[in-house]
Amino acid sequence: MYRCKLAIKIFSRDDIWLSQIRKIEPLENFEYFPVVLSEFNPDEARKGDIVIIDVPVQESLANIRRLCKQNAFLIFCGSSGQADGLSKNDMESCSDIWMTPLSPQLVSFHFQQVFKQIKLRKDAYLTHTYLHTAMDSIPDLVWFKDIRGSHLKVNNAFCNAVGKTRSDVEGRGHYYIWDIEPDEYACGEYICLESEEMVLQARKTCVFDERVKSKQGMRQFKTYKSPLFDEDGELMGTVGVAHDVTDLGNMTVELEIILRSMPFAILVYDDKGRITDINRKFEEYFEVKPINVIGVDFEKWKKSILKNSKVNETGKIEVCLKNKGITRIVEISEEPIVDVFDSFIGKLCICRDVTTERTFEERLMLSANTDVLTGLYNRRYFYERIENCHAPQVSLLYVDLDNFKLINDLHGHQVGDDTLKTVGDILGFCCPDDLICRIGGDEFLIAMVEECNQRELEHKAAHILEEMQKVFDASENLKILSVSVGIAFSRDPKMHIDQLIKQSDLALLSAKRSGKAQYCVYTDELQNLVDRRGR
Repeated sequence: MYRCKLAIKIFSRDDIWLSQIRKIEPLENFEYFPVVLSEFNPDEARKGDIVIIDVPVQESLANIRRLCKQNAFLIFCGSSGQADGLSKNDMESCSDIWMTPLSPQLVSFHFQQVFKQIKLRKDAYLTHTYLHTAMDSIPDLVWFKDIRGSHLKVNNAFCNAVGKTRSDVEGRGHYYIWDIEPDEYACGEYICLESEEMVLQARKTCVFDERVKSKQGMRQFKTYKSPLFDEDGELMGTVGVAHDVTDLGNMTVELEIILRSMPFAILVYDDKGRITDINRKFEEYFEVKPINVIGVDFEKWKKSILKNSKVNETGKIEVCLKNKGITRIVEISEEPIVDVFDSFIGKLCICRDVTTERTFEERLMLSANTDVLTGLYNRRYFYERIENCHAPQVSLLYVDLDNFKLINDLHGHQVGDDTLKTVGDILGFCCPDDLICRIGGDEFLIAMVEECNQRELEHKAAHILEEMQKVFDASENLKILSVSVGIAFSRDPKMHIDQLIKQSDLALLSAKRSGKAQYCVYTDELQNLVDRRGR
């Protein structure tokens, strides 16, 4: 999820550092950028994630630490005598002290240890962030307790329920947090503490219905509690999640609320295939009301609504929905619902809006296949399309601008870029049904994959020349331009496309040698002439 680029600033006159760092395989998600400087430089030190002092410095290490990033590793290299001479403040400012002289093996070892520490710190921070974010994103009460029953960590929902801040709750026990006296707890119908003991004894997740006295009065919770084990397999505490079901009359209402709050369109059908419930998102996506679908056979409904569906690469159904001017691409997946005895009782049909994902994928594909400047297809797409077309005939028009370099020289590259865009637009106008690609610089290829004769190709080339010249002559900047076109075509299925491109290029060269602003058709005689002359 993250990429970490470590800036390593090494202040040393020793040449051992770079060679050893470059031999170290970077840890996952990490890149190393070492720089060795022969003298200490405060500005460079400020930029470092790892700062190594291996030269005499005027500044104290404590001052250097204040220069560095907050979490930077500051490492002092020196002899045992130099290390002993450091003040307590300087020593405490260092992340580590490396005793010199350092062998290549020690340099490599020390760096690997530092890299591992940084990765551990980074991973620990991310794990901490994931946990806090996830906990505070959950509307249910979440808490962690140690083996003695002290609350170690709680979420915002928990704090809101007890009317206390997180700092006031963490480290405290049940009675204080819930503002209840032991005698009141003993006389009431509370089982919170007993259920903790049951979980610890069972050593597995248990579910309870618990009554709790909160700031909002008595509340009923559906509570899920699980034991926590340390690395040796010993119990060290519990984690609990409590869902407030006070206002839920029964599990059907609870399910209804969950379905309504889901960000996906959801349909539920039973073991007989009858639709039993839908949520608001489903109503919105499919423009239906519960009264119109509840009780309907799911398979019949699916056939009626998913006529234009397709199966994506993951095997899930996708359908394009249009309603109220909004077009959505929805991915539909089905998950079985089983009861406590693992018996099938129905299915949950989840309809997820993947419009943004598919649009992004299309943009990526478009970006990979098109020329950024002109919007035409690029060389990569040209080869992919032609090599997979299996056409009875392939014809090429190789278009090249005459004197284009002068445009850039006289008027600048912006005018040159605008000219290339204009040329792309003209080619699109002249050849709307053909594959048009910019293959580099001021060179374009137009490919046709249907049968056509030489006369038709010449007519198309002449049309291009005519339209181009109209535009060029109308512009003061472009009057020096013209276009030359090389034509080649083949009905030989064994001919490689590169050979056909070479033939069209040869015809283009002949057109240019003949005075430019014209087209030329490739012939065997033209090839023989070139072979005699030499290119």
